[in-house]
Amino acid sequence: MATTPPRSDKQKRLNQRFFALTAAVLVSISTFGVAVGSSVDAGAVATDARTQRANIRAEQARVAAQVNVLEGSKAQVLAALSTLNENVRGQQAALSEARRQAEASAAEAAQAERDAAQTSRDLDALRARVAKYAVKAYVEPPDEALMRRFEATSAQEDATRNALLNMQSRTDTDVIDQLRSTKARLEEQLSRARQSKAEAETHAAEAEGVLQTLSAAQAQQQAVASQVRQRLDETLSDAAFLSRMDAGLGRQIADEAAALANAVIGIPGSGSGSGSGSGSTTTTTPPGGNSPYPTPALTTVNGITVASSIATRVRGLLNAASADGINLSGYGYRDFNAQIALRRQNCGTSQYAIWEMPPDVCSPPTARPGYSYHERGLAIDFMANGRFINSQSNPGFVWLAANAARFGLYNLPSEPWHWDTRGT
Repeated sequence: MATTPPRSDKQKRLNQRFFALTAAVLVSISTFGVAVGSSVDAGAVATDARTQRANIRAEQARVAAQVNVLEGSKAQVLAALSTLNENVRGQQAALSEARRQAEASAAEAAQAERDAAQTSRDLDALRARVAKYAVKAYVEPPDEALMRRFEATSAQEDATRNALLNMQSRTDTDVIDQLRSTKARLEEQLSRARQSKAEAETHAAEAEGVLQTLSAAQAQQQAVASQVRQRLDETLSDAAFLSRMDAGLGRQIADEAAALANAVIGIPGSGSGSGSGSGSTTTTTPPGGNSPYPTPALTTVNGITVASSIATRVRGLLNAASADGINLSGYGYRDFNAQIALRRQNCGTSQYAIWEMPPDVCSPPTARPGYSYHERGLAIDFMANGRFINSQSNPGFVWLAANAARFGLYNLPSEPWHWDTRGT
């Protein structure tokens, strides 16, 4: 019975090489499983130049929102509105950019995950191929004929042996290199996906924060715009009346009011809207909740008609001024029907147009009926020595500033001629 001769040392070394290769491949396969779709927590939003600019705008807007619109000068009010508008525009731009970056990062993450999924499938196929090859090499090592070829001693046979070994070595190396490069590519794609996801989450969080800041900025803007419209209701009412008495002063008031009205056009606010004022309902009856004060009992004092409730105080004020050499006269109560007629002319004939449309929406800007203290008989536009008081340096204004409060009348600082009871 023939016996199998013991293998030579070269054959043993060759088999050991194949067995080592098999073990290496199997270990490689076991370490190439990488999960797809992992993510990392988003980091805190970095404070960059854009964030710093937004913070500065927000602080400037906070200060601007504290301007007393009813008392400030036109320049102060316009500056405050400009600051508030710039803050809103800046926050809107920041919100758009944050949302754009969030969408771009999410799209990049999705693409990286698709790439990683394909690479993972490629890796599975490569692992299966290498595993099959490695197992075959383990189960079916080189045969005796190949081993005898390796034992040849001639130069030609030695060259053949080296060529065979080199071919086998290159095959082994190519397989391992493919595994390594595919695994590296997969890890890079997964890392990119994780990073893009984190960036998308960061930008989404930033967008949410900017949205809240934008809402606060718009609330500030709308609150100031509402005060400007309240001022317009008073100022424009005076302009329409005073222009009949003093054309120059009337134009001055109208020009200032037009600048303020232009600054708040398009800003939403209480009572604002986009109605054209061309509705079919024509009425002089105000809607519920917007009713002007009813016509008060009236008394005329030295040519100035006012509510009877303040007639005694007005008489005392006029007498005191006269005693100090200041001849005061002026105009008090005004029927709101004249303002209704102006609203029909400049705003429209619908219920909304007459009573509710913001003054800045009309063309030209026109005060709403029922908002002026003159219509309550509680305000006076003063003249001193026959001319309207149009500056705070006017002697009439100087006297009133020092004495009017004793009689319950207070100045609307944006209008040196206008004094009413709102301080009480």
